[in-house]
Amino acid sequence: MQVRSKGVYENQPAHRWGNRDIYPILPNQRTYTMRAFFAYWFTAGICITSWTLGSSMIGIGLTAGQACGAVLVGASFAALLGFLAGQAGKVHHLSFTIMGRAAFGMYGSYFSIMLCVFESVIYFGIQSFYGGQAVVVVLNSIFPQFLHLKNTLPESAGITTQALLGFLLYFVFYVPTLFIAPNRINRFLYPNFIIICVTFAGILGWAIHSNGGPGDLVKPVIAISNKEAAFAMMSSMSSVAGAYTGGSVRISDWTRYSKTRNASVLPMAISMPLTVTLGALIGILVTSATNNMYGVVIWNPLLMLQYVQGIQYTAACRAGTFFAGLGLLSSQVFVNITQNGMSSGMDIAAILPRYIDIRRGCIVICVIGIVIQPWRFLTQALTFLTVLSSFGVFIAPMAGIIFADFWIVRKQIWKIPDLYSEDGIYWYTAGLNWRAFLTFFMATWPSMPGFVCAINGHPVAEGWTRIYQLSYFVGLIISIPMYIGICKLSPPEGLFIAETMDESEILEGAAPADQDSNVSVGGLDDTEKGARSKETPIEYGQL
Repeated sequence: MQVRSKGVYENQPAHRWGNRDIYPILPNQRTYTMRAFFAYWFTAGICITSWTLGSSMIGIGLTAGQACGAVLVGASFAALLGFLAGQAGKVHHLSFTIMGRAAFGMYGSYFSIMLCVFESVIYFGIQSFYGGQAVVVVLNSIFPQFLHLKNTLPESAGITTQALLGFLLYFVFYVPTLFIAPNRINRFLYPNFIIICVTFAGILGWAIHSNGGPGDLVKPVIAISNKEAAFAMMSSMSSVAGAYTGGSVRISDWTRYSKTRNASVLPMAISMPLTVTLGALIGILVTSATNNMYGVVIWNPLLMLQYVQGIQYTAACRAGTFFAGLGLLSSQVFVNITQNGMSSGMDIAAILPRYIDIRRGCIVICVIGIVIQPWRFLTQALTFLTVLSSFGVFIAPMAGIIFADFWIVRKQIWKIPDLYSEDGIYWYTAGLNWRAFLTFFMATWPSMPGFVCAINGHPVAEGWTRIYQLSYFVGLIISIPMYIGICKLSPPEGLFIAETMDESEILEGAAPADQDSNVSVGGLDDTEKGARSKETPIEYGQL
């Protein structure tokens, strides 16, 4: 049952705080080039999630242009934080969970891990349900009998027989991806990138051509003043940034596989904001056109395709929806594995590293994603969805603390062996860094009255509601300077001590995986280390 050690780490057995998937990534596993990261962000950005972003914004009175502008700015903020979060992966070849240990403490890191895992496991289930809907579209196009399949499930099930079969069949396509190593999955992102771009372009072209234009839904649903529109845009930016920061804050899970130090920078800066915005724009235009044609507003492209199949089941319709469904199915498989399944598997591996590696963590997420019956979140649990959509209230302060600790307090300098030991400087007090938890509380509470109001409808003063609607920015603005200030008043132990996991010393003679590489197992390049001793204080500004 214990995780087996391999390669360089063969002499370092899995223990309470580490295994081969949590230790620094080896040189021969750093396979992600700039092209791979472009494919990664296109997979994450052009998907059903971004397609539906415009619905709520147009519903509160924004124009299509304002909605897309809010999406672009919000996604740009998430990309900026992704750059800050990805640095630990590029420099030290370590994951998000290790950033959590450095900032929150060895036990305290469980808090940051579970915040992200909780969000991801729910999104995993929902994305899997959408994947099942894509399977339904494909089967409908092939088998007329499946299109008219009688529902044999009771109303209390919350799902139809057709949808349940599609949901279960989705995992036939998804489960094999669990057996692809993270450093090799980039090979599969290239074809998916092409498939999803062609699919979105095809659906857009069909809708605009069939309708003779985009229609009228690009106009705001309600009329609001310029002042109200400005705040609505700020609120929308906060929502988008909060939603996407949950993934970008963990990007070091993937940047640690970078072949070169800057391979991930340009793709993140360009691809993430532009693809999310492009996905939202396509969603607005297609929904507008189909509303003009059929008289119904359907923001989910999968439900829209099923609706079209139900009213015009021609040969051309069957062929078009088959390929569209297949493209969206590919998107759902790889969005889920990169953004939810594998990332959460990496995080769970840090909770019980002696028994859980990345693959086992992915399997745990997969099982939970099925057991929670995710379709119920979309049909019955409105309060729960409100909580989930407001997760930026918690993610932003956590991200601010981690960034401040890594970039400002520690100047990117880690004593890496201590990140795997209860006797090290990151143990703090009983495994918890009180500075981080105090900051988190102080950065979160201003948004809580509005958050509670959004859940139970209990009225609060308008000011509290406004703070809640901007909770992403409020959380960052409070958490970053507060954490820095507390650490100035009460500095953590061991600041500016650089120590890498050197093969010869830490692993007691285990041979390196790549003798030709000039990069150590973790931390600085050998050329940067120079003649530094194994444990050397470093002055501000040296790195």
